[in-house]
Amino acid sequence: MMGMGEKTPVRLAIPFINAEMVERFFHRNPHLQGADITPIDNRERGAGLPMLYNEFIAENLEHDCWLFFLHEDLEFLAPLPDLPGLQPEAVYGTFGARLEGRKPRMYGRHTCSNKDGSNARKTGIAIEGPTWVVRLDCQSILLDSAMRRARPELRFDVGLSFDLYAEEFFLNAQERHGLPVVVLPAAFHHYSFGRITERYRK
Repeated sequence: MMGMGEKTPVRLAIPFINAEMVERFFHRNPHLQGADITPIDNRERGAGLPMLYNEFIAENLEHDCWLFFLHEDLEFLAPLPDLPGLQPEAVYGTFGARLEGRKPRMYGRHTCSNKDGSNARKTGIAIEGPTWVVRLDCQSILLDSAMRRARPELRFDVGLSFDLYAEEFFLNAQERHGLPVVVLPAAFHHYSFGRITERYRK
């Protein structure tokens, strides 16, 4: 357990199939110097992200820390969001949405582009502080280990290999555990516009 006044560490988990992206966006990122970075090589295994995330949680469950799950194609353009003082009884990310009237509103302004950086554009509404949403984008998910220890049944569904696993997790967190879902202000570039595939429709 952490002593009084000690800073709770953050551990970054990055499953990857593109080693160059992890090297460039994480290991060589000047804003992440000294960060606790765990690349998870998924090239041969090809496991679903829920399985990899659950395994990382299990490995770190007895440590008091923040667990930050990040996609390999996300580049922070400034230091990580300020974590001290955050309420551990919540689920956080850097981009998310909620309905306002009948219209979805996306919070967490950032740059989005193709994998090679082309066609870059700004997306999302800028925020100054933690902002409540209903769903987060799966590009980044931040959990407190103590919160997760207290809720052993709050897990990522391994039956959802990629599509909708995050949506299911946030629904579970809110409806069954009463946890708010929150966007934190962060400066970053996501090298993926995303696309709807046949796998998603199925």
